[in-house]
Amino acid sequence: MNPDQKKQDAYLFLTTHRIGVLATLSPDATPRARTVYYACDESFNIYILTLTNTRKAWDLDANGHAAFVVSAEDVPQTLQIEGTVTDVSDEQVNNEIVHKIFEQLESNAQYHAPLTRFDAGVVRFFKLTPTWIRWGDFTKGNGSEEVFFQLLP
Repeated sequence: MNPDQKKQDAYLFLTTHRIGVLATLSPDATPRARTVYYACDESFNIYILTLTNTRKAWDLDANGHAAFVVSAEDVPQTLQIEGTVTDVSDEQVNNEIVHKIFEQLESNAQYHAPLTRFDAGVVRFFKLTPTWIRWGDFTKGNGSEEVFFQLLP
């Protein structure tokens, strides 16, 4: 399969899922991971919302690097991203991205995302800009050379 097709497959995978795992380092360098709802754009930038008084926000303020992964068990595929995180709360972000992330937060009619269950606070909007991306498609090939494809750099 050609690299453009793999990139398209990886992007389709990313856009058809809603939940991923965000990994950060705390201010004292303790690793932390948590499940988050996300939205993305065509450049594989990941957008998340959180409240100011969360460990996610504290970690991202202390260290602007994070890792992010989306996986599926039913069709064994995974997308792994590492990159830099910036607070884009005050920036004009594409309305489609903002709409997507709020749609994700409200997607479960019975249980809304955890963010909606906390006391009102200042909402922060973060953007993870990839510096490294690896697509894993375990439905094809055999061995790491065939299964994994590095999209960036």
